[in-house]
Amino acid sequence: MQPQHPPCMIYCLLYVKLVDLNAVQVQSLFMRETKYYYNSNTCSYERVQTSIASYLLRLGMVMLFSVLIAAGIVKHYIHCRTSPREAELLETNEKLKAYYHVVQKKVEKSTALLAALQERDDTLYRVLLNAPPLSSAERNAGIGGVDKYAHLSKETLIAQTLSKIDQLTSRLMIQKKSFEHVNYIAKKTASRWRSMPSLPPVSKKDLKRISAPFGMRRHPIYGVTKMHKGVDFAAKVGTPIYAAADGHVKTVKSEKKGYGKYVVVEHGNGFQTLYGHMNSFLVKEKQRVTRGQQIGTVGNTGDSTAPHLHYTVYYNSNPVNPVDYFVGELTPAEYEAVRKQAANQNQALCSNF
Repeated sequence: MQPQHPPCMIYCLLYVKLVDLNAVQVQSLFMRETKYYYNSNTCSYERVQTSIASYLLRLGMVMLFSVLIAAGIVKHYIHCRTSPREAELLETNEKLKAYYHVVQKKVEKSTALLAALQERDDTLYRVLLNAPPLSSAERNAGIGGVDKYAHLSKETLIAQTLSKIDQLTSRLMIQKKSFEHVNYIAKKTASRWRSMPSLPPVSKKDLKRISAPFGMRRHPIYGVTKMHKGVDFAAKVGTPIYAAADGHVKTVKSEKKGYGKYVVVEHGNGFQTLYGHMNSFLVKEKQRVTRGQQIGTVGNTGDSTAPHLHYTVYYNSNPVNPVDYFVGELTPAEYEAVRKQAANQNQALCSNF
């Protein structure tokens, strides 16, 4: 005889077999509502009791998800939308960048101009004044060292501009001191420049007609090689002769031999000039003469084989090459032509050596 089951138990067993649900499936069915599970011991559905820890975990996940969504929305808003204040700041920043670029270009132009002045200072002014050029170390003294703008990024426009301006200012101060030194030398040697016989004694059209240069040359009468102490300029009788620099007339003399009619001018600072074989005088002894003043005319007097001017320059009583002093009065092409003309001659027209 089979055992008898109570009606409620049979019902419960049949229900379980037909539905075949567990607590997890019941939970999924009632996700949005109150959750229940089937208790087989009591043959009834009981309410699922959620623990505090589980509740807090779910709440934390919801809050974290909300924060992530909010952050994404804010980021999207920042990148896609600009406030009026931000737009104004961005516009101002672009204007400042443009201004900085303009300033940098001006600094670069000023730097290029300064470089040209430095080159002129070294290759012209100091050469003329016989002063040594500044070395690279002297030119760059005080440039570099401690970085005053270390607190700024080196890549920023303001840091670059300030650094360039500091370097330019330092170089300008060095160049200013250099010009002050050049000016001091120029004033100190001004009298020497005024007394230097740089003006050719004849006009440019007669200047290239050098019949005998300075140096060892063949004597026109004795036929031997001797030192020719001046330069001979071939010219017609009556051609004007000019004072090579300021000074006073030391000698005016006429002789039958030698230089014939000649004039000696004292210029000071060790310089003297002699003008020989003249035809006529336009000055007297002790007379003051100025640079370029006519002092006489070309002739053929004394020991001369043809009309010409014998011109000698003395420095500290020693004869020097007069052509070397013409460089300041002639263009490079003119000076080169005179120099070549002088180098091609080998015989003097006078006997005064």
